[in-house]
Amino acid sequence: MAQSAISRFSKLATDPLRNFRFIVDFRVTGDPGVPGSPAAGTSSFLKFKGGFSSIDGLNISTNSISYREGGMNTTLHQVPGMTSFSQITLNRGVILGQSEGINWMKQLFAAASGEGIPGVDGSTFRCDMDIYVLDHPITGTPLISAGDILSTSAYKMKFIVHNAFIVNLNYSSLNATDNQLMYETMSLVHEGLSVQLADFGSSVPATLT
Repeated sequence: MAQSAISRFSKLATDPLRNFRFIVDFRVTGDPGVPGSPAAGTSSFLKFKGGFSSIDGLNISTNSISYREGGMNTTLHQVPGMTSFSQITLNRGVILGQSEGINWMKQLFAAASGEGIPGVDGSTFRCDMDIYVLDHPITGTPLISAGDILSTSAYKMKFIVHNAFIVNLNYSSLNATDNQLMYETMSLVHEGLSVQLADFGSSVPATLT
């Protein structure tokens, strides 16, 4: 009997990645060559790692430009136009001490108004954001604590969001008759999205785009 070339037994290394294990690392966007620009990682609230319930909007779209050419009147030609990136929405439960969302909105207001809020610098409101998709089950070095996640082979995919800033902050409605958790939703705009994916059998992501 001929042997099938299809493996009948899946392995952890060949299973598709799960979409429910991820962590977000916010990093300040700094440019040492620009006077007054902050060094990367100097902001007290834009440099943090956070867990979120859901993340939406990891999309890249390029518009096409149609044109007609004389003598080729039966079909339209297509060339690539502008590339756009969807807003990214992050959703998480409201937890005491986690005030990064409202502080970020204050920072944006300070930069836009020129007056701002006392105690808020306003010198920067943009950041880069790394979204790590974690391995499940973890096939590499066992984790000791949550702080070790990004220093091990626990992540297999990484989204890098460039020059992001917050444009909308929303909290759950208050209802005395409800029996629900309170959530905070942040909507971000940005200027680029890169994707990295680990090679088969490797814990070091290789750049795709």
